[in-house]
Formats: sequence, C-alpha cells, structure tokens
Amino acid sequence: MERRKFLKSTALISAPLLFNQIPVMASSQLDSKSLEILGSAAAECGKILVIVQMNGGNDGLNTVFPRDQWGKLSAARSNILMKETDVLPLNKNPGVGLHPAMKEMQSLYNNGKLMIVQGVSYPNPSYSHFRATDIWFTGSDSDKSLTTGWLGRSLNTIYPDFPATYPNVNMPDPLAIQIGSTLPFSLQGPTINMAYSVPDPDDLLNVINATPDPAPNSDYGKELTFLRLMKDQSNKYRKVIQDAYNVAKPLSADYPNKNGLAEQLQIVAKLINGGLKTPIYIVNHPKGFDSHEDQVLDSDRTKGRQAENLSILSQAIDAFQKDLEIIDKDDLVTGMTFSEFGRRIKSNDSAGTDHGTVAPVIFFGAALNTGKRNVQGTAHPVSGMIGISPKLPSATDVDDELDLQFDFRQIYATIMQDWLCMTKSQSDQVLGKSFQTLPIFNKRKYNNNAAYYDDNFMTIYPNPVVNSLINIQFNDFIKSTLDISIYSIQGFKVYGNSFPIDGDYLSFTTNTYLSTGTYILELIYNETKFIEKIIVL
Repeated sequence: MERRKFLKSTALISAPLLFNQIPVMASSQLDSKSLEILGSAAAECGKILVIVQMNGGNDGLNTVFPRDQWGKLSAARSNILMKETDVLPLNKNPGVGLHPAMKEMQSLYNNGKLMIVQGVSYPNPSYSHFRATDIWFTGSDSDKSLTTGWLGRSLNTIYPDFPATYPNVNMPDPLAIQIGSTLPFSLQGPTINMAYSVPDPDDLLNVINATPDPAPNSDYGKELTFLRLMKDQSNKYRKVIQDAYNVAKPLSADYPNKNGLAEQLQIVAKLINGGLKTPIYIVNHPKGFDSHEDQVLDSDRTKGRQAENLSILSQAIDAFQKDLEIIDKDDLVTGMTFSEFGRRIKSNDSAGTDHGTVAPVIFFGAALNTGKRNVQGTAHPVSGMIGISPKLPSATDVDDELDLQFDFRQIYATIMQDWLCMTKSQSDQVLGKSFQTLPIFNKRKYNNNAAYYDDNFMTIYPNPVVNSLINIQFNDFIKSTLDISIYSIQGFKVYGNSFPIDGDYLSFTTNTYLSTGTYILELIYNETKFIEKIIVL
C-alpha cells in the first residue's frame, strides 16, 4: 500500500492524548467496519492483547540461542558470538538459552509466564523493512498487497454498526489503543484507521490537564491553541481514557527509569486497571533493531546495541507483568513481541548481521500453555517452547537462512480463536484462508467441583512415599492456594493443609506419621478435586 494513500485513509485525530510524555492513540472518528471483528468478540470475551513491535529486524539467533548447535553457530558467527557460558539457561529446555540481557524474561520463562514460538515467517519472505512490515500488518501473502490490516479486518467483523452507534453501553471504550508511534497499518480498516494514535507522548497529559500543544505567541497561535483544545475535548473517548488512567491503585510495580517501552506499558497497565474494555494495545520499542554493524562490542560481546535493546525489552515486560499481578489482571492479559524479520545465520564483516527471514516470536502472560505437560499437540514438545531449536548447516554461506517452522498467520489465527474468542470462520474470513492454530494458550479450566483422577494434571514422587515426604510435579504452572488432604483407604482423614503456590512444583512433609499402607491424596484446585493413590513404605 502506498504511504500517501495510507495517511489519507487515517482518521482525523485531534492532538493526541499524552501520559508522562508518551503518546496514546485510541479508536476515535472511525468511519468504517474495519476494526469491528476483533473488538466486539474480544470485549465480550474480556481478554486483552498487548503487541510489542520491535522495528528493524531483530536477530533471533542472538536472542534465543541454539545451545544444542553451538559449534555450528560459533563457526558462522566467529566475530560476534559470545561465550556459551554467558547464555542464560532455561528450565527444562537445555537446547536453547536467552541473551544475558534478558534475565527478567528468563525468570518469566522459568515460572511459566513466557513462551517462545520458533522459526516464524512466511513463504517467499521479503527483505525490505517497509514491505515486510506491511505483510505482517496486513496478514497477506508475500506476492499480494492488501489495503487493510489484520486487526482492522478482525474488529470490522465484530462491530457491524461501528462507528454509527459507538460508543455505547456494551462497548463504551476505544476498540484499540496505540501508544508511542504513528498510526499502525495493522489497525487499518477498509476506509479509515481505527486507532487513536499519536507520535508525540506529551499530548495525552495535555488533554487531561486541558493544556494544548505549544503554539506561536500570535493571533494565529492563539486561534490554533483554541482549535486544538476544542478538538481534543470533543474527542468522544477522551473522558473514558482520562477516567481510567486516573483510577488509583494501592500499589504499582517498580518500572525502570529512562525506559521508553516501560513507560508505554505502564500507561497500558493503568488503563487496564482503570477498567477500559479496550481489547487491543500496541506499543513500540523506542530503539531500532537494524544491526548491520556494531551489533556487539569487541571488548564484551554480551553488550552492544542489541544487548541494550533486549535489556529495555526484558525489564519493561517484567515490570508490566508484575503490575498485572498486582491489579489481579494477569490471567486476562497476554502480550506478544514481533519484528518484521530476523537476520542471516552468518554474521557480516562489520560485526553485525544482515536482513534475514525467520525469527522467534515471544509471548508473555499468566495464561500460556507452559508446564511439564509440554505444549501438547506439537511435533517436538518442549516446556515453554513451540517448535525446535533452529537447525544450522555444517558450513554456512552468506545467503543461508533458517528453516520456516510456523507461518505468522498461524499465530494470528491462534490469537483470534483461542484468546479473543472469535470463531474459526471469522478467523478464516480475516486471513482469507484457514491456518492451523498452535497450542499457545492454556484453555484448561477446573471449576466443576468434580473429583477425578487426572494423569495430565500432576505427578506424585517418589511413590511409594518415604519418610512422609511428598513431592508433586504439576503439568501446568499454577498460581493459587491448594488444599491437600490425605485419607486412609478406609476413608479416615489423616492429614490436611493448605499451600500457596506460584509455579509447577510443591514439596512438603506431612509431619504426621503415616504407617505402611495405601492412602488417597486429595488436592482441591480451583474448586475441583484431584485424587491420586499413594503408597507409604
């Protein structure tokens, strides 16, 4: 799509809302059905998607390292690769590791709140920043150009009467909010962009304080100031955004200073805390990932441009996730990172990497399908990861690329169907064809108050039990309080206790003598009883 035509099709937006110098854009004067599918289904679903865009093409091999092929990686990247001992290991996934600048994301992974989808791209990929970004935004094939975005088409399906009857009682809030950049093409509808969007962070606070942007000290400037203020105040979503932003909360996560991404995500957390029903937020990493040269420092390859960018990403996501836990919304919000393409396998002579194709996509949140159960349904199940560690050739040429494992539209289809409550037919309509979904989200719910055996929920070991020590390995990560009781085979209760847990493992000693014999361990989680037989020696 031509950029001029795109800009002409965007909504006429008043001086944008600014919070703490961060621009915030929300659906405003929308004259199309373009964003209607996703928002309505998502609003009724109650789920929220936060997209983190990393512009420039992030080097996936220097973000998620294939530790199981270190020799080949070292041969291909002798001038930029760090020592393997510097790479951050991942729990139950020895084949890969994270960049040392991502220690916060390592902790999220090890606690079941981060998932890696390996090898994401599309057939016949483009190496152009603009074209590759358009493909990701529109969800098109590489040989086709679309004039609408995948999110725009999604929301268009959900809100057939938008914007004529909006806002209303059922959906009083923006369909989407964009923070920190220009209008995203992904939210482009058939005739107009659906996002309230601003490139300058100051405008949101200006609206809240009824302070317009600076203007010349002249008659023209005074008129411009008046027009800007009136335009801002006429924005139909201004008050709901302000009210949500100003809802007080008793605590807040410790966001890092001088981190532009963290500032954007902090605004998102405040708006979510304030009760906005907005289902889609898009934020932008403040720095570019186009690392043709000086990607690492010669003196210390764990540092450099990409390390700085990944540190910003890791710290911001970690603070945001902690904030969601504080406001008790972490089960309802998931985030994903993406960049328009990855980098080549072989590094160049300038201590950098050139435009490539596939790269990992990273999800974060408390509702991901992680745990010892291992992403069931995939060809190579690994805890916290879908796909396999990228396969490298024995001898790497400058043109060699990593193999495509998953089409990015499989991720879009999964988000629409499994997170934002759209039907498969709606998802197929948005994408123009059917794509197989991936087991990214944990859809299991235990709330029927039934009592049953479930081999896929937990494993007790050792069994037989020795010295009254009981270890339980859960197949999903759990954040809850568990009630555990032990009964004799005759039905007498011999032990009971409650345990708070935030993880996938529990170990305790009964402190009650259990004589040799067979017992029944009963565990109550989320109003459901799980029963396992244990033997005591």
